[in-house]
Amino acid sequence: MKPITRYLALFAFVALSACASGAPLSSGKPFDLTPPKNVVADGISYSQRAWPGAVPMQVAIIEIDLKTSGLSFAVSGGSASDTSEYRSKTTSTYLRESGAVVAINGGYFGPVVATEGVGQDAQGFARSNGRVVSPASSPEKAGVAKAVVCFDRKQVQILAALACPERFANGLAAGPLLVQAGALKVDPKNLTRHPRSALGINATGDRLWLVTIDGRQTGYSEGASFAETALILQALGAADAINLDGGGSTALVYRDPVRGPRVLNRPIQGGIPGTERPVATHIGVFLKSRTKG
Repeated sequence: MKPITRYLALFAFVALSACASGAPLSSGKPFDLTPPKNVVADGISYSQRAWPGAVPMQVAIIEIDLKTSGLSFAVSGGSASDTSEYRSKTTSTYLRESGAVVAINGGYFGPVVATEGVGQDAQGFARSNGRVVSPASSPEKAGVAKAVVCFDRKQVQILAALACPERFANGLAAGPLLVQAGALKVDPKNLTRHPRSALGINATGDRLWLVTIDGRQTGYSEGASFAETALILQALGAADAINLDGGGSTALVYRDPVRGPRVLNRPIQGGIPGTERPVATHIGVFLKSRTKG
């Protein structure tokens, strides 16, 4: 393990232990930082790991080399002629229909439904392939969605803003910011745990992580607080990270060339483990040989 990586793992352990009440969240065994060995496609790999300690946390990780040729990102687009901004669909359905090689659920939305094809609107900004699908919210109405993740081909930025700059063809609002310029941006004393989805990038902008943490499943995975999610992203190497919609929406999917869409985490829509929630927005990862949309 490199010295800086060992330091980050130790820092995460100390910080998590310090903010917990009762039993520490980590027993002292460092988070497994071995680079993922399961290859999804060129420059993309995955792993499934457990954060060690008294509180079970099952973590699924997609790691992406942003220098990979032909790589790009897109946000799901909905239909310009529809009465709603989006029609609900699971992350697996989005991956299958769009041709993405990896997909994760996106930002906040409403209403929450259990079936696909229902009209939904995004909470705050969403742009898909140059088209603004959902306008930016006002600061008063944004809630925790006061940050954006923005994509221009394989350039990715996480900003404390209500909308992405015009130069980015794709992006969406989410939040809160978990990490900014290497610093923790959330309250470590808030230990409310839920399933989480998050996205992080390193300081040089050439590596990206998509992370889900399962929750609401006693004995399997309890979920994570915002601070715990941030520390996991920091331990992986993220200098900037944003929280996406979580809870029953949390889902991370990749395309298996034989089996089709494969869900890496264990979603819990409606309290049923293994069930995906149909959501409004998704973030898709594409390679040039596949269709983007």
